[in-house]
Amino acid sequence: MKQAISLVEVLVSIMLITTVIVSVLQMKDNNLFLLDKFSSSSLVNSYFTYAVESGEKRNSTVYLSDKVDFKDDDIRRELKNIKILIKDQDLKDVSVPKNDYIKSVSVIESSYKLELKEKTMTQKFYTFKLEQN
Repeated sequence: MKQAISLVEVLVSIMLITTVIVSVLQMKDNNLFLLDKFSSSSLVNSYFTYAVESGEKRNSTVYLSDKVDFKDDDIRRELKNIKILIKDQDLKDVSVPKNDYIKSVSVIESSYKLELKEKTMTQKFYTFKLEQN
């Protein structure tokens, strides 16, 4: 008796191979999406870092092209369109127990708002000021 592969076996193997290929392609797309999201958020975080480190006056607008000087014209053109709005807000004073060293503690919330063509990103930083006796 001659042994051969039946049509049902061929169809099942094709379905299995197709399922594996589709799942691998889906994982690749997911990884590319996450990589793109990470790179864009990393770039935005570096823009915020430039604004925070610049020590700019509060409640103002910072243009990154004024704070960072690159010799590359492409980077300079990209930074020229980026502005970061800095806004400070005094939060309530924190009550501290009576002691000989600290008179009061105040909390300042700094909001950094980056407006790009596609989207707006916001980050908040908190600063604590201690007044001594």
